[in-house]
Amino acid sequence: MNTQTPLLELKNVCRYYSSSDLQVKALDDVSLTIERGEFIAIMGQSGSGKSTLMNILGCLDKPTSGEYLINGHSVSDLNPECLSALRLKTFGFVFQRYQLLANYTAQENVAMPAIYSGMSKSERLNKASDLLTRLGLAERGAHKPSELSGGQQQRVSVARALINGAEVILADEPTGALDTASGEQLLALLKQLNQEGVTIILITHDPEVAEHADRLIQVRDGVLLSDTKDNIAHHLNKDNVPVTQSTEAVEPLPSVGSLESIVMAFTALHANWFRTLLTLLGIIIGVASVVTMMAIGEGGKKQVLERIEAIGTNLILVRPGGANIRSSGDNASLSLDDANAIAELDGILYTSPERSSRATIRYGQYDFSGRIKGTNSDYKPTKDWEMAKGVFFSQEDLQSYAPVVVLGDTVANQLFPNGEEPVGQYVLMKNAFYQVIGVLQAKGASAGGNDMDDEVLIPITTGQLKVFGRDFLSSITVKVENTDQVDKVTQAITTLLISRHGKEDFMVRTTESLVETVTETQDTLTWLLASVAGISLFVGGIGVMNIMLVNVSERRREIGLRIATGAKPSDILKQFNIEAWVVCILGGLIGILFGIVISMVLTNFDIPVAYSMTPPLLAFVTSLLVGLVFGYAPAHKAAKLNPIEALAED
Repeated sequence: MNTQTPLLELKNVCRYYSSSDLQVKALDDVSLTIERGEFIAIMGQSGSGKSTLMNILGCLDKPTSGEYLINGHSVSDLNPECLSALRLKTFGFVFQRYQLLANYTAQENVAMPAIYSGMSKSERLNKASDLLTRLGLAERGAHKPSELSGGQQQRVSVARALINGAEVILADEPTGALDTASGEQLLALLKQLNQEGVTIILITHDPEVAEHADRLIQVRDGVLLSDTKDNIAHHLNKDNVPVTQSTEAVEPLPSVGSLESIVMAFTALHANWFRTLLTLLGIIIGVASVVTMMAIGEGGKKQVLERIEAIGTNLILVRPGGANIRSSGDNASLSLDDANAIAELDGILYTSPERSSRATIRYGQYDFSGRIKGTNSDYKPTKDWEMAKGVFFSQEDLQSYAPVVVLGDTVANQLFPNGEEPVGQYVLMKNAFYQVIGVLQAKGASAGGNDMDDEVLIPITTGQLKVFGRDFLSSITVKVENTDQVDKVTQAITTLLISRHGKEDFMVRTTESLVETVTETQDTLTWLLASVAGISLFVGGIGVMNIMLVNVSERRREIGLRIATGAKPSDILKQFNIEAWVVCILGGLIGILFGIVISMVLTNFDIPVAYSMTPPLLAFVTSLLVGLVFGYAPAHKAAKLNPIEALAED
């Protein structure tokens, strides 16, 4: 009496499908026992339920009711990971339409299921090569499916079914797409495998094909009509070698390694390289925009801060006007006496009163219309401004109301364009002649972008008498001995002026507060620019998701095949997530490179740019997040794909 546990056993299995308000009975109360080493043909016409029976036997589908046992283990108790392990180790599928991956060679197609069993690349490729040799395809391993005949493709499909040592081969209409000769060769091959101990379950509607089996099961309208059995001892194979029986519990296999998933991702992306390039372009533009915009913002901030630092952080600026008083040079409250009083305070190095007006200054046929500034001899050390030629006016010049001027580099070049020596020449301004006694060293543009060399300086006393017509000052610049004394001196100036004016009709600012204000403003501008650029990165992310969804739709048969040959849902999820990450990582790296190159080009147009690790790092991390967020939905869709529906698509 045979007490061996059957390999496969169906007990009162039903499989119903709901269609609108109707219930379709694909299988109705089917009970079936299949022993090891059998060669079975399940025969029936289209719609009879034979394909549904095969899907349930191969763990691609689950019964609506009843019980299905594999090696004594109930399939209903297994989670998707364990079902994947069963499909991987127990079953091998041979499909009517071969289901080979068009971008893989024959050898790679055969080796594909072994990826999910954890077999190393060299091992699985060697094993695939051995199987192809055994099936008479030794010379065709490097050829792609389009370069193989139908019979050769089907033999590749058989080799793929054997790569993981399957106990059962499920062949669904394997000769349907073959000519007579190729069909006979395939059936002979299946017989040979059966003689070696492999259980063969052949799904067919052709009686001539079914005759090759030892056992014939006929199905009609989801019901088993007949079942013929041999008298073969099913626990033996055809050579009377005992067939081993697995009684171990089904355990899920480890997930595919990240490196293997990355290789598969690159293979898939390379297969559609032009579409991949267009997807990359969206990420590249987004990342490059973020890098460039932040570099420009940082460059602008750095330039402004450098200009402020060049002025000095130990400066205090006093301007007329208060919180509710309009500031202007004509109605403001500061006077030269205020400046002289401030100069007497402790901790002060220099005090430079200033008053500005606009006027035209002429020399011969040349003239210059610009800013005329009256100040004192402390102006030069206060501003740390060196002389290019001549001297700066002295205290004696102020006391004597001397008609002398010191020119900025821009003014000097405009009034004396032919190389004349400016020092000692007389220029006309406000109907009076002034002697040029010096030319300032060139400084370039100011923090606000104005030309700092656009200067015509005269003694403040002379200006009040001959140019300005009023005694008020535009500002007073104070330079303290030490930066640590700035706050103390600021408070002393405020107290002094309030006592002199009887009210706070002035403003006192320090370069330190200016630095803080400029930094905050520039940071806001930088992040605003980065946010605008980030929108393009967001749009690129939507493009990634869109392309990946298209990718999933176009590769449904591939996904169904991978699931049927043992891939876990988590493996599919990981593969498609990594494909999205690969696109975003590549796009991020190329985008960073482009952003740096663009920034370097912009420097040639005098646009300030500052390089730091923050913009590239931020852009790269953002591109990773884009891949994570926008790649998940397509990957999740792929992982949840029904393999039966996917494999049935044209």
